[in-house]
Amino acid sequence: MSNLKVVAIKGVIWSLFDKLINQVGNFVLLIYLSNILSPADFGMIAMLAIFLAIAQSLIDSGFSQALVQKSHKVTEIDLSTVFYVNLGVSVLLYCLLFVLAPAIANFFHQPELVDLSRALFIVVIINALALVPRAKLMIAVDFKSQGLINSASMIISAAVTIYMINVGYGYWSLVAMNLVKSLISALLLMLFSRWRPKWLFSTESFSKLFSFGSNLLIAGLLATTVQNLYSILIGRHFNALQLGYFQQGFNYTNILSSTLSSVVQGVTYPIMTSIQQDEERLVKVYVRVMSIVTLVTFPVFVGFAAISEEFVKIFLGDKWIPIIPILFILSFARLITPISSLNLNILNARGRSDLFLKTDLCKLPMTIVALFIAAPYGIVAVAVSQLIIVIISFFINAYYPGKLFGYGAIAQLRQILPIALATLIMYAVINQIKLDSLWLQLVLKIVLGMFIYCGSCWILKVKALEDIKDIIQRK
Repeated sequence: MSNLKVVAIKGVIWSLFDKLINQVGNFVLLIYLSNILSPADFGMIAMLAIFLAIAQSLIDSGFSQALVQKSHKVTEIDLSTVFYVNLGVSVLLYCLLFVLAPAIANFFHQPELVDLSRALFIVVIINALALVPRAKLMIAVDFKSQGLINSASMIISAAVTIYMINVGYGYWSLVAMNLVKSLISALLLMLFSRWRPKWLFSTESFSKLFSFGSNLLIAGLLATTVQNLYSILIGRHFNALQLGYFQQGFNYTNILSSTLSSVVQGVTYPIMTSIQQDEERLVKVYVRVMSIVTLVTFPVFVGFAAISEEFVKIFLGDKWIPIIPILFILSFARLITPISSLNLNILNARGRSDLFLKTDLCKLPMTIVALFIAAPYGIVAVAVSQLIIVIISFFINAYYPGKLFGYGAIAQLRQILPIALATLIMYAVINQIKLDSLWLQLVLKIVLGMFIYCGSCWILKVKALEDIKDIIQRK
């Protein structure tokens, strides 16, 4: 087996371990927290999400991907330069957010947000310390260390959160969870990467890295702002309760989506970058990964949509029933997210961050318009608008891959059609299951859905099934 395949397989295995352990842990923790905290408690934290996300985008500035993209010739000067720039920017941003805390609280009519935001935004500085060590592990394709670090930080932060909830700290426990997780992760990243900043700084290095990363910075800022714009609109138009409902519906589907997307991006980006000069080989890897990703994502999200009602009633309780339609709609929206991530990933791998930026700019106007139109009509309307945006965005994201590599939206749809058909068959069958016991209904839908989907893929001769079998046999 070639070295690239060995690296890819090891990367997938450790990345899957990382995501499964951490996201399953986060999923279980989220269920636990939902049973104790109120929707309004989650809404309070959600109101601060956009400010935290924008600050994080400014700190990254695309430097992380720029370092990975330059992996074959990255120097110590590059690493130290990025570290000091990120640290300086993070301190300035925290000071700005600290001063703006009363204005944020007044905007949402929530006085409690002043102290809450000033504590939560410390995460900005902590994450800045971790960026370069994380990039070092990514360059080394060391997913084993990343998996162990993420698992340790998740377990420790979960323990602290559960303790604080049980002694009555309420939504402050959510702040503690973010702070502890970021701090433990940063400390372990420094330890495992064995990297320490040197007293080195180069304006030339900064200029070269920023020329690549600046496009990703702008694209990231736009995407982050738009993605979190709903929290401002819902929080402003309605209240923390409604925002809490939407945020939790978003969180549960996003855990599934981010798990799959981050596995795809984390494993494929360094590998695609390493073969970026060999276009034929790059496209073959890209097409094959697209098929495998679709094989996994379609049944997961459609299946979650099919069991959304049982999931909420069994695990969350009656107070969360309003999020059932949100879960259902957003499950279909997240269906396409990992595919779109892969389409954008290949542009970065080829060093075309300019095209990445153009792609995001094309989607910006319709996204903003759709959100502003939907927000006054409630959280279900916002979810529907996100579904529509995601569908249209798929065609936009696939434009440049089609132009550069001859693998655009039509070719991708043609490839995933058998998988979509198998998923549709699965959904049509399990959606008819109606039993008196919700637990039995849930288990039967999951088990029967897996058998029907796998059987349908086998009958339809889905090639990705053979690809997975081949990879397992070779390993």
